[in-house]
Parts: sequence; structure tokens; C-alpha cells
Amino acid sequence: MKKAKGRYQNKERRIVNRKYMSYEDVPLQDYRDNDPVPNNLTRKFFKVFVILFLSVVLVLALMNIDNLTPDNISHWFQYDFLGKTEGDGYPIDFDGTVVNTQNFDLLDGVPVYCSDTAITVLNSNAGEYQTSQHAFANPITNVCSGYAMIYNANATGFKIINREKMIYTGSAKSKIFSADISPSGVYALLTQGEDYLSKLTVYRKDHLEKYTYSFADYYVNRVSLNRDGTRAVLSGISAKNGGLISSVYVLDFSQEKFLQKYDFEDSYIYEVKFLDNGNAVAVGEKSAHYINIQENKKKDFPYNSRNLTTYTLSRNYGLILSLSNSPDGRDCDIMMVNAEGDKLSEIQTGQQILSLDYRNGKIASLFSSSVLIYNEEGKNIASTKASVDARKIRFSSDSVLYALGKSRIFQLSIDY
Repeated sequence: MKKAKGRYQNKERRIVNRKYMSYEDVPLQDYRDNDPVPNNLTRKFFKVFVILFLSVVLVLALMNIDNLTPDNISHWFQYDFLGKTEGDGYPIDFDGTVVNTQNFDLLDGVPVYCSDTAITVLNSNAGEYQTSQHAFANPITNVCSGYAMIYNANATGFKIINREKMIYTGSAKSKIFSADISPSGVYALLTQGEDYLSKLTVYRKDHLEKYTYSFADYYVNRVSLNRDGTRAVLSGISAKNGGLISSVYVLDFSQEKFLQKYDFEDSYIYEVKFLDNGNAVAVGEKSAHYINIQENKKKDFPYNSRNLTTYTLSRNYGLILSLSNSPDGRDCDIMMVNAEGDKLSEIQTGQQILSLDYRNGKIASLFSSSVLIYNEEGKNIASTKASVDARKIRFSSDSVLYALGKSRIFQLSIDY
């Protein structure tokens, strides 16, 4: 009995002395798994992640290498990263009293306009990137890639800006007929000649003179530079046998004589544009023209008795025209000639067209109080309301348009 009792007491003592574990009392480091991930495996995963991340950054950098400039990087840091000049949203009243349609466009995807008193660049929420006063009596604005050039027509002053700042203010020696700037920063002034009818002067990005060419037989009044600032296409007018003759010149700045010349009898050329693919387009009084500079030939697109009411030219896509079937400018058709010189199917709208633009296979047409979006086959794929005073539209993205009104600028959203 004593042995049994002793064994019972020892068992009871062991039960009393036994410690029960509570996880609330265990330090956090003791919760760890008994089979943790090996350190070398973690390091390998991190290395793979870093390599993939850097590869993506490199690919994006190569795709946008032309935009990786100090100014663009500074812009991203100040305005996108830090959120500078946020703005109160659209619509917004513009500075000044008058903005002509030729003085409203997009600069790097955001609105830029020149009123009768100021030059202003807005952001996507109607905040101001910059604004500066001017004293131009007849300002004309040309936008190309990251630059905008504003010149005082029939006077001598001009200005060059980018999205963030005024880059340069200059003065020509003679009255300016036309001006243009290329994506490379090379710019050209077409002025009244001293001993000739017209004179072209081309300047490098650092504003030093690069090239000159004088025209003795034609009043040349339009100029457009190619992408790298090595060539120009120009148009001018003259008289021949009592009638009007227009000519389009192609100049190469490495040559003294013109590279190519095309004549158009009894037709006025309104505007010319150098395309990014090295060819050019021209809009005339009676027909549009595609100039294949590489093959030294042109292709004509007659209006067939229709009246030209508005048009848009672009280095990227070519040209879009509104052609009216009636003398009052109504019942308009849309004609597009792409950058390859092919005419797409004409679109019959039956309405008066006020403005046109194109982006990624989508054609935007502004009517009296609405915007319709067509595909290249002429099918209406989307629409949105517009202010009754809207006069000009520009695509910022596939789903966002900016519109110029009589006193305001609007932002329009497109739902497909």
C-alpha cells in the first residue's frame, strides 16, 4: 500500500508541476515556422524581381526615348508627381476676349491657346502650366510635338514655348508671312524679301542661322518643316497668262537649288504639311494633293464641284476635309487622305461640319451641338454633346476631346 500510495503521490506531484503553454505568453519570434523559406531562395526571388523591373523600365525608356529630355523629366516631377497647378476643372473661361480657331491646339496633349492678349497652356484639370502676355496684333500659332511657335503675321515678332515655359522671344528682319517649328527644335521664318518676293530663313535649335532661300517668281506664304529640320515644303502663288498659278516647293537644306517643284493652275493652295514619313500633303481650293517626295510624284484628290468648308492636317495621319454639297456650307461629306496617300471611304453626314480631328482610326466631327465619332469605314461608333458655341475640337486621347468655344474651353468625354 505504501508503494502504491507513493506512486500516486509522485504522479500527482508531476501533474501539479507540469507547465501548460499559452501562446499569448510566447514571444513573437517563437511563432516562426519550423521550416522557414531558405535565405538563398529569398535572395534569388529578389534578384529576379529586380531584373524584371529594370527590363520593363528599359523597354519603356526605349519606346519613349525621344521624350526623355530634361524638360520632360522636370515636368513629370513638378506637375505629375508633385501635383503642381491642379486647377478647378473644365469648362474654363480663357484669358482675353478673342481666340481664333487657328490659335487653339494641343501641346503634348493639353490645350494651348493664344488670345488677343496672352499665350496660355493648361493642364488636364484646367490649371495653368504657364501664361504670358503678348502685344501681337495678328498672332498665329503653330504647334508641333513639344513646341509651339507664335508669330505676329505681317509684323516681325515671334515666340517659342514648350509646355512649361517661354523658350525664346525673337524678331525677324522683315515682315513674317508664315513660320513653323519641327520636333527637333529647328524653326523657319518665311518673310518678305528685300530684293525678292519672299525669303525663307531656317534657324537651328540654338537660334543660329542654318539656311536661307529666296523666291523671285512666287509670293511664297506657307512653310512646313520635316521632323528633323532638314527639309521644308512650301507653297506660293504667281500670275500666268492672266490667271492664277500656285506652286509647291520641296527644299533640302543641303542643296542650293530646290529639290522638287509642282505647279497647280487656277487653284490656290491654302496650306501644306510635311509628314513624319518624309512625304507631304497640300490642301487647295479645288483639290487636295499628296506629294510623294521619295518617288518624286504627286496624287490629286478633286472635290468634284463640292466646296471646302474646313480641314485638318497632321504630320501623323495626313489630312481630313469637310466638303459641302451646297453653297451654304451644309450637307457635308468627310474625305480623308492618310499618310500613305490612300483616300479612305468618304463619309456622308448630311450636316454642317465645324471642325474635324483624327486619332487611332477614329474620326471626330463637330456639328452644331454634338460630336460624332466615326471609324475609317464611315460607321458612327460614338457621340457626345457639345456646347452650341463650340468651334474647334482636338483629340487628347481616344476618349477625351478638348473644344474651343466663343469664351470658354471645354473637355468632352467619349463613351464607346
